[in-house]
Order: sequence, then C-alpha cells, then structure tokens
Amino acid sequence: MLVRHRQLAVLIDAALIFLIGSVVRVLTLGAMARLNGEELTGLLTKWDAQYYLVIAEHGYFEAPLDTAVPVHHRTLAFFPGLPLLIRGVHAVTGLEPAAAAALVNVIAGVAMTAAAMVIARRMGAGRLGVAAVGVLVSAAPMSITFTMPYTEALFGALAFWALIALMDRRWGWAAGLILLLGFVRITAVALIVVFVLAVLIRAPRDPRAWACLAVTPWSLAGYLVWASWHSREVGGYFGIQAQGWHTGFDFGAGTLAWSAEVLTTGTEVGYLLSLAVMIAAVVALPLAWGRVPAEVWAFSAVVMAMVLLSDGIMHSRPRLLLPTVLLLAPWVVRGVDKLPRWGTALLAGAWIAFGAWYSGYMLAVFEWAI
Repeated sequence: MLVRHRQLAVLIDAALIFLIGSVVRVLTLGAMARLNGEELTGLLTKWDAQYYLVIAEHGYFEAPLDTAVPVHHRTLAFFPGLPLLIRGVHAVTGLEPAAAAALVNVIAGVAMTAAAMVIARRMGAGRLGVAAVGVLVSAAPMSITFTMPYTEALFGALAFWALIALMDRRWGWAAGLILLLGFVRITAVALIVVFVLAVLIRAPRDPRAWACLAVTPWSLAGYLVWASWHSREVGGYFGIQAQGWHTGFDFGAGTLAWSAEVLTTGTEVGYLLSLAVMIAAVVALPLAWGRVPAEVWAFSAVVMAMVLLSDGIMHSRPRLLLPTVLLLAPWVVRGVDKLPRWGTALLAGAWIAFGAWYSGYMLAVFEWAI
C-alpha cells in the first residue's frame, strides 16, 4: 500500500511539474511569436513537426510535401513510432493530427518526468529533490519540443523507464521498452548498448537476460532495412540523412570545425546558445561519473557520442542532447539539501523561465531548424 501511495504521489507530482512547465513554455512562445510577427500554431508545427504530421496523415509515399526529390527520400528519414501513435489517437478520438500529437506528448511527457523522478529517488533524493529533478528534465533548454509533434517526449519516456528496468534487472520489461524505442529514433542504439553492458557485467551467465537482449535490435534494424530498400538508389536510410540533412558519422570533425568557427567569427546568438549546451553536456559527462547510476551515465555517453561525433545540423544538438540533462541530477539533489525551500523554488522557477525563453528564442527568433 505504501509503495502504491508513493507511485501515485510521483505520478501526480510529475503531471503537475510537466503541465505547469508546458503552460509557461507555450505562453512564452506565444508572446515571442507575436513580437516577431509569427503565429503560435505555426511555430509549434514547424521544422520536423511537419514531417511527423504529414506522415501520420498521408504515409511515407503520398505525403504532400514540396521537395526537389521523391518525397519518400525525405519522409523515410523519420521513424514510424510517433506518426503511428498520432494516427491511432486521431482514429480513436477524432482529434486533428496536431491535437492528437499534443495529447500523445502530454502523456509521454508526464511519463518521462515521472521516470526521471524515480531515477532521482534511486539516487537517494527526498521528495523535494525528486521534484527538482523532474523540473530539471522537463524544463531544460529546447523543452518546447516536448509539446511539439517531435519524438523528444516519447523517446525520453521509453528510454528512462528502460533504464529503470535495467537498474532493476527486469530484463523482459527492458527488452519490451527498447523494442518499442527502436520504432521511435535511431538513438535507441544507446539503450541497446547499455543493455549489452548490463548483461555482461551483472548477468553474464543468465540465459534469460541474453534472450531478452537478443529481442531488442529487431525493430530498429527492421525499419532501417525497410527504409533502405525503398531508398536504395540514394544509398538507403543513411544516404537520405546525408542527402537531406548532411548527417553522417565523422568522428566529430564537423562538430569541432563548426564550434571553432562559432567561437572565432560567429555573430548568431542561436549558434552560441547551441554551442553552450553542447559544451555543458561534454563537461557534465566526466563530472557525473560515479554520481549517477551507471546505466544513466553509459546511456548519456552513447547518446552524446552519436550526436557530437556526427556532422549535420548543429543547432539541433540541444534538442538531441535533452536526455543527457539527467547528468546534472546529482548537483540538483545536493542543492536542494543545502538550500532553503524558497531558494529551491526560486531556482526551479528560474530554470523553467530560462528553458522557456531559450525554446522561444530558438523557434520564434532564430531562423534555422531546431
């Protein structure tokens, strides 16, 4: 009974934290949209969001997008998990695709926040510290994408709960969640790597653990093979990524060159903001060693490697690095223990406000894709 009460309390706190933060972010974006002659709804369905919505409504091959190449040479870059959920909610509720996506993201965002709070509790945080970590994760820079038709909230929810399952050695649950994650984003690879490490270190002689691990890659591999077959004339899935977004693994050469350019000749605020998040992530990784659960650290390290050691759109990096904000949890928990409650509340409010402003600026003012 006590365990159920705690679980319900975490869920209620997570819902309040995520929803309050979402309202602040949307209101801030709305104000910045008006000041910059933009429409709020247009900004919330901008960039990659338009792909997810049009795939949900029309599929990969009949999407009415204005492209200089066959439309599936763009749409197949996007995994099917979110579009299928949007289509399912639309079919059941009758909501328009954008509204269906918003409902999916509210549920996923609350689940993601709750998972981050459970991880904080595993780190020894009390209720206030647990709530603070929920704010940390749900209100980070570019958290507006948790409200947009993007995969950030869904990926975070599945990934964080999979990490909890791995911590608890609940191999079946972990396998199921990672299998679902393989339909959402290619960075599901990070969870597969963590699963491999967890089995090698904690259960090397457990046949059930190995069997569950063997299940995890098939959704990801299946989609990559299917997408690559339909785009084989341009080099498959990775050819699409290179052709459309200049994305490809280059051991960080592109990231280093772009960072050097921004630091020496850059005048665009959006570039500086993006670089600041990238630097903060790199600094946090070694500092968090031994301070966060090993599964969280390994997951963050692999995500960071996949994002920063590849070329592509650099100003999308703050969004792609959102899951690694968990690396800051130890300092948040320690700060809550040392600060008075009003100090914690003040810092939480400042973090929410900063994340909302950052998100608003990158959507309403910055002219390039996020």
